Amino acid sequence: MKKSILTVNNGRNERVGEFLVNRLLPMPQKKAVGPVVFLDHIYPIDLADTTAQIPNGDFAHPHRGIATFSYVLNGQLAHWDSKGHHDIINKGGVQWMKAGNGIVHDEQPSGPAGGGTFHSLQFWITLPAANKREAAEYQSVKGEDIPEIPLPGEAGTLRVLLGSFGSTSSPVKTYTHQFIYHLRIQAKSTFRWKAGTGNEFAAFVPDNTIILNGRELRKSKIAIFGNEGDEFVMENPDIVPADVFLFGGEAYNEAIVSQGPFVMNSYSEIAEAYKDFFDNKYGTIQYLKKQSV
Repeated sequence: MKKSILTVNNGRNERVGEFLVNRLLPMPQKKAVGPVVFLDHIYPIDLADTTAQIPNGDFAHPHRGIATFSYVLNGQLAHWDSKGHHDIINKGGVQWMKAGNGIVHDEQPSGPAGGGTFHSLQFWITLPAANKREAAEYQSVKGEDIPEIPLPGEAGTLRVLLGSFGSTSSPVKTYTHQFIYHLRIQAKSTFRWKAGTGNEFAAFVPDNTIILNGRELRKSKIAIFGNEGDEFVMENPDIVPADVFLFGGEAYNEAIVSQGPFVMNSYSEIAEAYKDFFDNKYGTIQYLKKQSV
C-alpha cells in the first residue's frame, strides 16, 4: 500500500542577506519529521568565487541543542566556528556541525571555482537531551565520499547523505535513527521502495517535478507523510533527471522548544542558552588567513 500524504506545503520565502530562502520546516501543522526540525532551501543565485576571502563576521551566529546539516547542490560553502574548525565543501558535499552545549559559526556561500551558481539545503536536527549538553563537534564529507547506490532498472541513483539505506551507511555521525537520502530519478523513470513502518517521512523537491505516490510535487515543495502504508512510488515524467530528497527518522519523543538559533527541551534551557551566549561562553571565531583544505 502506498504511503499516505498528509499535506503538501509551499514553505515561505524570506530574505537572508542577499539570499532568497524558502523555509519549509517547521510549519504550523508539523513541528518536526523524526528529529528534523528545520529545512531551508537556499534558492540558486549567481555568486563569485569568494572562498579565498575572510568574512567580516556579520553573519556569525550561535547554536545550541541541534546538529546543522548543510548540503551543497552547486557551488561552494566555507565554514568557520568558535571551536577552531574551518573547511570548504563543493558540489555534492556535506557539512555537519553538532552545536551541543554551544558554538558560534559562520558560513560563506560562493559560486564554483571561477564563479557561477550557488544552491544548497540546510537541515537542523534536534539532539537527544543528553547530547545537547555535550561539547560541540564538526564534520565535513566531500562529495566523492558520500555513498551512492544505483536504483533498480537504471532508474537513477540514491545518495545516502545521513543514516543508512540497507547495508549502505553515511559517514556522518548520528545519535538516533535518522536519514536523509538524495535520489536522482532518470527521465521517464520510476522507482518503487517499500520502507517498512515505524519512521516519520517527508519528501522535498528542489526543482523539476516528481509524481510521488500519485501526487504531483513541484519545485521547492515539501510533502509530509502519514502513518498509513509503507510504499513509495517516485515517477519522473520529464525528459531530464529530477532530484527528490527523502528524510526523517524515528519520532522525537522529548519536548521541542525552539527560539531563534536554539532548540532545547524547555523554556528555561532556552533562557540559559541565551545567557551563556551573552556571557561569551560559546567562544569566538578566529578567522584564518587563506589556506588550502
